[in-house]
Amino acid sequence: MILRALAAAVALTATGLQPAAAAPAAIEPCSAVSVGPAQVVVDNTTRLNLGLKGWPDTAFGVLPEGNGQYRFLSTSALVGSGTMPQSIATTKGTLDNPVAGGVRHAAVRNIPPGYQYAGGGPVFRDPASGLVLQMVHLERTLDGPNHQFYAELHLGLHDLATGETRLLGEIISPDMDFATAYRHKLTADIGTSSFVLRDGYLHAYFPDYSYDDGKWVNTPLSVARAPLAEVVAAAKQGKASEWRKYHGGAWNSPGRNGPSTAVREQGVGAWHPSVVKTTRGGTIMVAGNSITEFVLATSPDGLTGWSGPTTLFRDPERGNAYPTIVGTGSDPSIVDNEFYLYYLQWAKPGDWANAVAMRRHVTCVAGRALPSVPLTGYANGAQHRTSTITERATGFAPEPGRLWRLETAAVPGTAPLYGCRNGSDHYLSLAQGCESPQAAVLQSEGRIYTAAPSAPSTPLYRCKSGADHFTSAAANCEGRGTQDKLLGHALTTTQRVFSRFYDGREHWDTSGPVTAKYALEHRWFLESASKPGTRALYGCAYTSVKGLNHFVSTQPNCEGQQVLRTEGWAFVDQPSAPSVPLYRCYWPEQDDHFLSPHENCEGVPGGRNEGRLGYALS
Repeated sequence: MILRALAAAVALTATGLQPAAAAPAAIEPCSAVSVGPAQVVVDNTTRLNLGLKGWPDTAFGVLPEGNGQYRFLSTSALVGSGTMPQSIATTKGTLDNPVAGGVRHAAVRNIPPGYQYAGGGPVFRDPASGLVLQMVHLERTLDGPNHQFYAELHLGLHDLATGETRLLGEIISPDMDFATAYRHKLTADIGTSSFVLRDGYLHAYFPDYSYDDGKWVNTPLSVARAPLAEVVAAAKQGKASEWRKYHGGAWNSPGRNGPSTAVREQGVGAWHPSVVKTTRGGTIMVAGNSITEFVLATSPDGLTGWSGPTTLFRDPERGNAYPTIVGTGSDPSIVDNEFYLYYLQWAKPGDWANAVAMRRHVTCVAGRALPSVPLTGYANGAQHRTSTITERATGFAPEPGRLWRLETAAVPGTAPLYGCRNGSDHYLSLAQGCESPQAAVLQSEGRIYTAAPSAPSTPLYRCKSGADHFTSAAANCEGRGTQDKLLGHALTTTQRVFSRFYDGREHWDTSGPVTAKYALEHRWFLESASKPGTRALYGCAYTSVKGLNHFVSTQPNCEGQQVLRTEGWAFVDQPSAPSVPLYRCYWPEQDDHFLSPHENCEGVPGGRNEGRLGYALS
């Protein structure tokens, strides 16, 4: 089911009547989003050690179990069960670690003859009956030269006790029937839709496929629905009720091989769309625009007014598939102002020998008052990186004087700023696609002012020196490179970055540069000059049998040891702004002094708390 779907994902957009425009709605914060960096939640070694081969090969179904525990369901494409070479894999864990509680594989039962793939992930738990319905993706091969296949959506009844799913029947299939697809060897990948409950109806979203006058066409997004009461009543009898596609302004087209009208005009066919409701009644969709790019679109009601696609990230060097939107509230199928996006990532498209489960944190920002975020310039002596994300690569440290702030919310007069990577070169861009199809969109950094605002600010220029981009407040790029472009105007700050580094033996807390063996662990902020209620912190060093050791002191003479620099000014008492206490800790075994926000010195053996030095802004 994997790479064979790519041709379908970039097909033509269908034409036809569109639903009437909806009345203007209140601002939906998720109509503009900020996207965080990629995080690995299940690495390749863990996945394989747990027997999760070919996993996840569909979007996840996510059921809350209480106390921060969840049940995750997806398909293991390479673990057979029952009569099929695939199985439904159920894992238990947390949003941070979906497999912490173990794994169970089980079969999909009652599969009709002729299908060579059966998998499911997305689920819906009926609150009245407790029944768990599962969307099951079934495929039949078309015996073509490029592994073409024809997919349908069937409804399954999932047994939480055994992990098995009993097939109830087909509910949605493409407008183009199997015989036509087989004759012309035309793939129709309908995906594995999530369930969306709205106004008493269960909805499923998918790209539809048709073959008309010799042309193979797919819609950017279609939708079908069925009354929840009828779905549950039929499921209790071991059957699937009738679903209807939206077509020509009405819900009058059969779910099975009926035509549909595209509800979303822009974009290619949504590859494996994940669709959820918001707490304000809106709708969010995330889907593959291709195997290297995920996009987001929104609608006020799930039917009308769909926005154009917004790129969440692009990663041309890997393969990405099966997005799953997971809300952070009590019901993961409903999103408030933030959500996690889980997805599969191959090192190379289709490479199950090296695959990981990923996630990104997405924040909804439109119409919301949000704090600004720090934008920091990092360097390792050879390369530069500028980001709102903490840079943890070994040898990289914040550069003094390269700290600015960006707006998080969509404030008037601002434009989005994106973190990008092209090969080893990291840079900032105003373009959603990072100005190159070969570039990876790493995250949304924030929003930069297009002209100088009333608040204190500075212009930021993108500069280039050789193959390395860096960010500067000087139009002449400080004489170190050539100006590429003016990015905009960032807010200035009186603070400086203060970081804790570690080289595997010794910690170094500093606002200055570090040597290449150190990697950043924590990032805080100190004032750059004395203010009422602050005290200076000094960077110090001494040499022992363990080697060079760094520590921080409130004494200008570094307690008789070597004075390196004034690191900055910490608050003596806790300020009103978000902050953390800084305790000076000593680890005798390593002869290591380090700063920690934890009074127990993070439990290091024999650790000794030498007192609180002050509070740093967080």
